[in-house]
Amino acid sequence: MAFTLPKLPKLSGRTLVVLAAVGALAVGAVAANASKHQQAAAPKPASDQAAPLTANKASDQTSLEAAAAAEAKLGQCRSARLIPVNKTWGIPMPSVNGSSSTNCNLKYGDNPYRDSDRTGDPETSIQVLQRNLNSCYGTKLTVDGIYGKNTRAVVTMVQRKHKIIADGIYGPKTRSAMNWRLYSTSTRTWSKTCSSPL
Repeated sequence: MAFTLPKLPKLSGRTLVVLAAVGALAVGAVAANASKHQQAAAPKPASDQAAPLTANKASDQTSLEAAAAAEAKLGQCRSARLIPVNKTWGIPMPSVNGSSSTNCNLKYGDNPYRDSDRTGDPETSIQVLQRNLNSCYGTKLTVDGIYGKNTRAVVTMVQRKHKIIADGIYGPKTRSAMNWRLYSTSTRTWSKTCSSPL
């Protein structure tokens, strides 16, 4: 059985030129499209703007870690004070013994004292923090004045929630980021909600 090709119509010279031009355009479009995909898949040169952004993120992370390390070196909070927010409200919070400064820390192992120094009242300081965590974050910490593994875990959770270094140490950054329940000395009442007024 022999196979025969169908007869093709005769094309004029002008028609052949048009078909050749259309074919060339189609081939050019396919080539250009392929070139685009290769450029998109190719790695970006080092001079792109992505590199400085990555460097900035690394730099920011390093400075955050340095700040957290500096806070970890602060002295233990050995008192609690009502820090005024306005004329009506204040926040009971851990503080430096004999001062209204809150630039101190509490960390795992404070039971309630951290070392041989027995000045101040770190137990009350830790209890103030534990009560606030229970009130504002719905935790069920035992208010025992000991900064144990449960208190550290809750502080770490609060730090993650507020997107700060999560090292489990309560210090100035955590104090400023977290929510607090306010107290009014004039009416002797607690606020119904917690907020971060610092």
